[in-house]
Amino acid sequence: MKPAGPEQIQDAQGQVYISLCVSKLKKYKRMKKLNIYIASCTLALVVFACNDDYLERYPLDELTNETFWQSENDLKAYTAGLYTLLDAETVWWDDQSDNQAEAAYDEVVAGQHTISTGTWSWSFLRDCNFFLENYDKSDEVSDDVKDEYKGEVLFFRATFTFDRIKTYGDIPFTTKVITNEDQDVLYGPRTPRKEVMDQVKEDLEQAIGLIPANRSEEGRVTKWAALAMTARIALHEGTFRKYHKLGGEEEWLKLAADAASQVIDNGGFSLYTTGNPDLDYRNLFIQLSLNGNPEAILHKKYLAGEKGHNFIRYMVESHQDGLTKDMVNDYLCTDGKPIGLSPLFRGDDLLEDEFANRDPRLLQTIVPPGTGFFIETSDDEVVPRLPQAKGHGSATTTGYHIIKMYDNDEVSKYSDAETDLFLIRYAEVLLIYAEARAELGEADQSVIDMTINKLRERVGMPPMVIGGLQRDPDSDMTAAAGYLEEEVSVLIEEIRRERRVELASEGFRYDDLMRWRAGKFLTKKTLGAKWSAFKDRTTVDGVPIYDEVVVGTDIFLDENGYIDLYQNQLPGGKVFDPNKHYYFSIPLGELALNPNLTQNPGWEE
Repeated sequence: MKPAGPEQIQDAQGQVYISLCVSKLKKYKRMKKLNIYIASCTLALVVFACNDDYLERYPLDELTNETFWQSENDLKAYTAGLYTLLDAETVWWDDQSDNQAEAAYDEVVAGQHTISTGTWSWSFLRDCNFFLENYDKSDEVSDDVKDEYKGEVLFFRATFTFDRIKTYGDIPFTTKVITNEDQDVLYGPRTPRKEVMDQVKEDLEQAIGLIPANRSEEGRVTKWAALAMTARIALHEGTFRKYHKLGGEEEWLKLAADAASQVIDNGGFSLYTTGNPDLDYRNLFIQLSLNGNPEAILHKKYLAGEKGHNFIRYMVESHQDGLTKDMVNDYLCTDGKPIGLSPLFRGDDLLEDEFANRDPRLLQTIVPPGTGFFIETSDDEVVPRLPQAKGHGSATTTGYHIIKMYDNDEVSKYSDAETDLFLIRYAEVLLIYAEARAELGEADQSVIDMTINKLRERVGMPPMVIGGLQRDPDSDMTAAAGYLEEEVSVLIEEIRRERRVELASEGFRYDDLMRWRAGKFLTKKTLGAKWSAFKDRTTVDGVPIYDEVVVGTDIFLDENGYIDLYQNQLPGGKVFDPNKHYYFSIPLGELALNPNLTQNPGWEE
């Protein structure tokens, strides 16, 4: 997840903090009898989730009383606020990777992030711990109901904690609510990653056992969501340990495969398909309701007039994102071969040639060459278009305009768009299972058939046959390419390719590069389409739209004529220090407050 800005913590804020929380508690008491529709998280009730930090020494239990925790509605209202942790608007996250690019370079991708980048708030962890210390106070609520909500909160604690582990490695961690008496924790050292991850695993195991397989409210975490999250986290931890030489990877890879297998064998999920390979993948992401969609393991519910989003309008009006040339090159040709091996590849001087005979997911992820795709203004008649074009309308930095998750019908709703968005989908579980089994050396053809080939079947692509795999001549996963410290097998490379293509613009790529110890991929030039594919384009009336664009001033190209997005912004190129950039720095203010905290390697200066 892309880190937020730093939080400045001062003890002087204590009285303001207490007043704010008391105010929220009073407001909650007046609302307590409402029937909370948790699936939409409409009010996002963060009853005790004020902007605190457990290191601030302001115990939340001073803000409650014995009248709370007495009904199921109390438990439901509290856990509703925790759903704010789950962000479904993931298309922007891939800007922090080699998948896509915005106009101004991302500082993390460029290696320009500083010691002040990141967040060090632990209020969410404290909120979870506070619940777990208080949820069972009532004699009126059955143990089964209490356990259901306990499992839900354990799911959230594990998810939050793992996100912090990915960011910082060792972290300050506790399973209890901290008070002034707990000086050893308040001013203690960070807890080792392995120890914290053992607790994450224990939390998830309990969550799986406590949360029902089916919930009455749409959008609630289920047993299957807990299993899928376990598979996601275990795959990351297992591969991270393997490629970063931490040891103990086999246990986590087996857990990933086992959790994914349970979802596959018993969850009743399947890939969404209507039998139309040219539309099904795109249509999957633009449905008003994901309720009942066989691929939706967990989704975020939006309701017009209740909780909408501005995500779709922002995609085309403001962001101007585009897939990178590197990402587009990873889409296979329709014969199942990479562009470097396939006789079907027609070159990339023109977009029409570049997109011909390619995996159908390519033109269901980006705008195909044509007219009238967007409906915002009359200038949208020529798409895809670059920001340098005359007129106004939707544009893309690289020439590869993203349309995945975009729906014309939702644009006019502004901040009240109501397409549901995925949080966990079945396709990811299939990819997790294939990769975990491959990393364990257990991926035979039957594993590929039940995972990778199911994904390919949906879009009409030929199946992957292990015995017929050839190394891509343009592979960046060989020792000769210079990006990886150790070469991976052709099978693992092709599973990674399938993951990249299927999950494009869903926010996984940065984490994938970090766990594979493939951070040097970020140092590649951020290239777009060839300028030759755009420079002569006109409006439908034949009026040139790029005739005033000056190469070297308005647009920058590499030696082969590809758009070189950051050539002028980063004349020295992007950097990635493998001894430093796999983790973020600990904020200096926190190090000053607690001398027992140690800085991450490479950030000591």
